[in-house]
Amino acid sequence: MRQYVALGFLGLASMALVMKLWSQPAPLHPLTSFYDYVPNYRAPLMVQTPKQPFAHLSMVKPTTEVESSVPSASAERQVSILIAGDTGLNGSFQPVHAGFGLKHGARTAFSDATPHVAPLINADVNIANLETVVTDHNNSTASLKLFGFRTHPDAVRELMRIGFNVFSTANNHSMDYGLDGARETMKHLRALGVVHAGMGENRHDAMSAKLIERKGVRFAFGALGIGGSGFGSLHSGEMRPGQLTVTERDLSDVATSLRDSQADYRVMSVHYGTEFDVTTSSSDRARFARVISSGVDMVIGHHHHVAAGIELVNGAPVFYGLGNFLHWGTQDMGRHDMCHDYGLVARVHLGGKEGERLAVKAIEAIPVTEMHIKPRRLGAIASSERVQALNYLNRQFGENGVRFAVEADGTGLYCAPGADTLRDEIGARCASGAAYVPPSPALEARIATACARRVVRIVEEEQSPPEIMQLGLASTNALN
Repeated sequence: MRQYVALGFLGLASMALVMKLWSQPAPLHPLTSFYDYVPNYRAPLMVQTPKQPFAHLSMVKPTTEVESSVPSASAERQVSILIAGDTGLNGSFQPVHAGFGLKHGARTAFSDATPHVAPLINADVNIANLETVVTDHNNSTASLKLFGFRTHPDAVRELMRIGFNVFSTANNHSMDYGLDGARETMKHLRALGVVHAGMGENRHDAMSAKLIERKGVRFAFGALGIGGSGFGSLHSGEMRPGQLTVTERDLSDVATSLRDSQADYRVMSVHYGTEFDVTTSSSDRARFARVISSGVDMVIGHHHHVAAGIELVNGAPVFYGLGNFLHWGTQDMGRHDMCHDYGLVARVHLGGKEGERLAVKAIEAIPVTEMHIKPRRLGAIASSERVQALNYLNRQFGENGVRFAVEADGTGLYCAPGADTLRDEIGARCASGAAYVPPSPALEARIATACARRVVRIVEEEQSPPEIMQLGLASTNALN
């Protein structure tokens, strides 16, 4: 009898042990140890997130979702990148406020600026050029410029809420409030936990590639632009923030940092060029071709405020200009002609088997309007005409220029060889035979006339800081 009782207790103990092991959570997938920012992370508005060093950022999805998003070795990897142009939610030299910004003195809630474009921001990696200082106070001294921008962190939260997970901070407005403003920007972006590149505490930090992982693919991101501060003039031991500029040395250094990063795909953002110019110089083509040959997989250009051409250099896309996206410090470009009145949002679809280099499979071109206050997609007819205007600009690159098919909704779609292998709607649309069709002679003539025009800056009333007014530099600010 004692033997039966002992066996019974042993059986019960074994069952209890099995049930305990069964209830334990599964171990994390090994890829989740790398910081992984969820693209549609919804950061609460006007609530500061805990500050933590960027290197330790870890926003991990549930284990089952991470595992399901990583393709098997035999399957083709498939990821997408969305890119948008100049972004900032406040008028020139306006004070910052939690929850809203100012344009010509009128208040607009940050959340009221995004509903029309929010559905577009749905790629795995979503990138915008953040052309503003980010700060939650109004104590920093403005630089002596004709126009300058500062934006409350709540505006960045709103951009993150709709899906943006990477920002470029290298442009001619990153130092609008001096070194204090630059430090404010980096402090708040770190606290928000978003990937950003361009500015740094020193030159090495500014040129270092920043990484983000999506669907098991590691992306490296680097940025540089006009403006910034002179790292080379600093005396030994001084720590001074700033950004790299568009020189051959800095282009080479950022490209080298990207090439040497532990990444599968490398993206460089460049703020450069002549405002309102839709053409691309041979010198710019040559230096971006050198960047591509150095190991960069994509170049994103902005600063022109207008959309410029798109070229494939050895299969790598070069966007020479995206135009504006959502910037309250810019003029209403809609007052101009069909070659200069829109901003470009582009979505790049990449694919490739494990162990192979990711290649461009398709590119979507989405023209937007009202970038100065509340951007939205253009209607089908107007959008289709802008896509044809973009095709017109792309001819300057010969056979390397991207030719977009005009879709029923007016957006553009370029399908590279092998695009039909994409396992989504884009693959199906490419498989159905989407092809470039030249515009009618009448539309061609309108486009040629528009693209030959020169657009100039429109001066609009906006409050200048007292120190600039006292110097007599401007009675009004030319809006960027």
